[in-house]
Amino acid sequence: MTRNTTQKSNKQSAFRGHLKFGIITDIHFGNGDPSAETNGMQCCFDFWQKNNVDFTVQLGDLIDGKGPEAEQNLARAVAALQNYPGTLYHVTGNHCLGAPIERYLKETGLASPYYTFSLKGIRFIVLHGMDINPETNPKSDPDRSRKNLLIRDPWATLYCGAIGETQINWLVRQLDETKQSGEAAIIFCHFPLLKETSDKPHGLLWNHDEITEILRRYDNIIACFAGHLHRSAYVERYGIHFLTMPAFLKRSEPPYYSCGMIEINNALLIVKDQNLNVVHELKIG
Repeated sequence: MTRNTTQKSNKQSAFRGHLKFGIITDIHFGNGDPSAETNGMQCCFDFWQKNNVDFTVQLGDLIDGKGPEAEQNLARAVAALQNYPGTLYHVTGNHCLGAPIERYLKETGLASPYYTFSLKGIRFIVLHGMDINPETNPKSDPDRSRKNLLIRDPWATLYCGAIGETQINWLVRQLDETKQSGEAAIIFCHFPLLKETSDKPHGLLWNHDEITEILRRYDNIIACFAGHLHRSAYVERYGIHFLTMPAFLKRSEPPYYSCGMIEINNALLIVKDQNLNVVHELKIG
């Protein structure tokens, strides 16, 4: 991961305070030895507890496999996560849909795959990047056009998906509300939104241009966090910090990252790994 990166954002964030949250992505539970996976996750739980994070977000691809295997992995992953006593929020990734989405939502306690929550003057907006995917049949012309990006855009891979019209309208409402309420905003999406934060084999959210065009209209968005790539990437664009977080699945490979912590302290966003090494130190105002 890039070390000690300092960039300045043009955001006029309303946030003035101190908040910490844990972050983990691409666990792919079931890809390796379940005991090793559970032990690795427990180390992350201990790290977050020791540092008194306000909550933790799981950025997607919680499980591996398809069909009955995926459902079994989901049950095991959820059982392991129950050992974490803190507040945990889930983002839906492409591998999460190896199990039926209804089962995934029930096991993770979600009423919807896209939702928001607010804390200390920040609204956290969780997006569902598999809203439109290779197996869905969109009903409207705009959503059919979004699905057709799969054959028109080389960065739109079979492993990704798009955000549909209903969710886009919901996103705009959420962002409008943050402006009216004076909140800052942080976005979570399993898929990266910019080419600098992914590569062609892994791809991007299919309608990444459409979504980033919406985000750039708001001057109170601090950051957008993604997974999916399995390694770290970062770029500042439109005054927003776009960060792709490395995978728990690759924790035995350099830089030996399993999970992290995001600390927002007034005008700084600091990304730390599980050893409290500072990976990024980013200005937000």
